[in-house]
Amino acid sequence: MKAHPLVTIYITNYNYGNFIKEAIESVLNQTFKNLELIIIDDGSTDNSKEIIEKYKDVDNVRIVYQKNKGLNVTNNI
Repeated sequence: MKAHPLVTIYITNYNYGNFIKEAIESVLNQTFKNLELIIIDDGSTDNSKEIIEKYKDVDNVRIVYQKNKGLNVTNNI
């Protein structure tokens, strides 16, 4: 059987504390498991970091925190 390719999904976040958990859980609950999730927080000032930190020990999750640079720069990280 042919191996499935690794899929990378990234979520950019700036003050989306009300939605970030749902977005992360949606990715992690996919039936396709050969994936990695990169969460890039663009200097949020709400409770986003507290929510994102709950996923720091999940094997296929990487978290990047940065000072606010805007969506265009963040998409290129």
